Amino acid sequence: MANNQQSAESTFSTKRCPECYTYMPLHTNKCPSCNARLGSVEKHGMARRTTNWSSYGFAFIALLALGIYIWWAFFSDRYG
Repeated sequence: MANNQQSAESTFSTKRCPECYTYMPLHTNKCPSCNARLGSVEKHGMARRTTNWSSYGFAFIALLALGIYIWWAFFSDRYG
């Protein structure tokens, strides 16, 4: 994969944002038009989308909180 990435970077002088299709230099990590976070260039000249891990963490914590609430509200023996 690293060899394919090097050949793609040597082929293209710009990359294209996958969100708004704006052209920008290869070293750019954030689109100047839509502020999308970007990765390296793919074989077709489009920039890769980066993974937003903080959103996955927040979703996991929210589901965990929902599960704890459901357990507390319906399955705990709080009224003896």
